[in-house]
Amino acid sequence: MNENETVGLMLASPLFGGVDRDELLRLVSLSGTRSYEKGENIIAGPPSLYLVLDGRAVVRRSGDGQTVILNVKQPGEVFGAAQLFGDAGLTDVTAACRCRCLVIPREAVEELLFRDHGFTLNYIAFLSDRIRFLNKKIASFTAGDGEKTLAGYLLSSTCEDGRVNLPSNMSALAQSLNLSRPTLYRAFSSLEKRGVIEKNGALVRIISVEKLKSI
Repeated sequence: MNENETVGLMLASPLFGGVDRDELLRLVSLSGTRSYEKGENIIAGPPSLYLVLDGRAVVRRSGDGQTVILNVKQPGEVFGAAQLFGDAGLTDVTAACRCRCLVIPREAVEELLFRDHGFTLNYIAFLSDRIRFLNKKIASFTAGDGEKTLAGYLLSSTCEDGRVNLPSNMSALAQSLNLSRPTLYRAFSSLEKRGVIEKNGALVRIISVEKLKSI
């Protein structure tokens, strides 16, 4: 992907939409591209803003002995905005499969915030949307929304082939997703009935990624 293609991907993002193209080209020139293998920690380095170019990245949060999936970032989506200027707490981001990101250093983001008022407004709106998203996630976990939670897990566990091999211990999987076993099994059954997945023992095939993302 060349610089112009990267800028085109950025312009489709709410964070960079409407920003002057020359400013984005300059931002790309100040940034680097890095590839990550499946399971590799992406945000282990200095505070940076990340744009997914290829593959997928899984955002998780750990606490009280549990880890829950918050989001799955697709090509063209951004993460790292919150921890760029503060502590993101116990959130971590790993590659769901081989993943390539544009890594934008904090200094370059700060410069663009000063240079482009539209980007500053986008950044504020982006963080506000993130707060609303996390509030919805908290509500879904509290309500035991099994379908949404399971959908996030399946999206984070598959790559191009659309297949997921489930762990042998379903009780451990349910616990890691903050669900009861009955809720987890009902979620599997519901997704099958809706034609989103096919389950055969420990193997799950995702029929429609788009439908799974919309749950």
